[in-house]
Amino acid sequence: MENPIPLQGTGTVGGDLKNQHDNLLNRRRRWLQALPNGVAIAVMTAGSLPLLAIYVWMVLVSFSDSGLIPTKFTLDHWSFLWSELNIDGYVYPSVWIVFLNTLFIAVGTAVFEVAFSLMAGYAISQTKFPGRNFLLQSTILTHAFPAITGLIAAFYILNTTGLLNTLTGIMVLKVLGGIPMSTWIIKGFFDEVPKELTWAAQTDGCGKFKIFYTVFLPKIWPGVTAISLFAFLSGWGEYVMVSVFIFDDSINTLSIIIKSLFNETSSASYGLVMALATFYMLPCVILYFFSQKALSNMKM
Repeated sequence: MENPIPLQGTGTVGGDLKNQHDNLLNRRRRWLQALPNGVAIAVMTAGSLPLLAIYVWMVLVSFSDSGLIPTKFTLDHWSFLWSELNIDGYVYPSVWIVFLNTLFIAVGTAVFEVAFSLMAGYAISQTKFPGRNFLLQSTILTHAFPAITGLIAAFYILNTTGLLNTLTGIMVLKVLGGIPMSTWIIKGFFDEVPKELTWAAQTDGCGKFKIFYTVFLPKIWPGVTAISLFAFLSGWGEYVMVSVFIFDDSINTLSIIIKSLFNETSSASYGLVMALATFYMLPCVILYFFSQKALSNMKM
């Protein structure tokens, strides 16, 4: 005669208990695996929120008619876009002229730094020549010294070449200072391109220039976008070199004007300073959103 009650660990009830136990273990294992990612996301979120709050507050204050606490909406602080900026009788240069000065340094730095870095990165990655390793290591060595220590040498070079007190001189210094790191970054992208593609292109009769823009350039495009963005932001945000090597107020940049206004906050309201700071930040935000897709394809 059969026992109507199944034994523990056997039959339907025992199988259900075993499945529940396995599901519990799997769920616990997944939680433990996801825990480091959750902690990392929580830490990054906690660190980012105060920074995000500062930017939101900056934009709100720029459209507010009061001081540090945003209240009533107004566009008065943005009047520098269509009229002159006059603080206690001192008339600042038109913001659009200052904007173009800043844009000249940023775009010039990005164009020349990317062009020279591409050529240097391609040569170091795809060719072998004496001193190649030393040259590669020296690109990082240049970043081991504080940039401020090179100001005296930079002053001598600019004074000798006649580029002192010119925007071109600032752009040249930014390009020379940024080429080593951009070369190091883009060389890694050249290294990732399979050799078979180069051999196939050579078999088809392609020259080096055609191989560069038909084989390499589509593959390294995220890297080109990255170093372009970094170079533009470096030139756009430059303050130290402009404040040291530019003596003519008519060719100042936005960073200098904002610093000058920030020192005059007793007469120039926080709303005006925040409006100009928001205006200064807009090109960087727009550029970031246009380059976000390419940056997300970068292999870190």
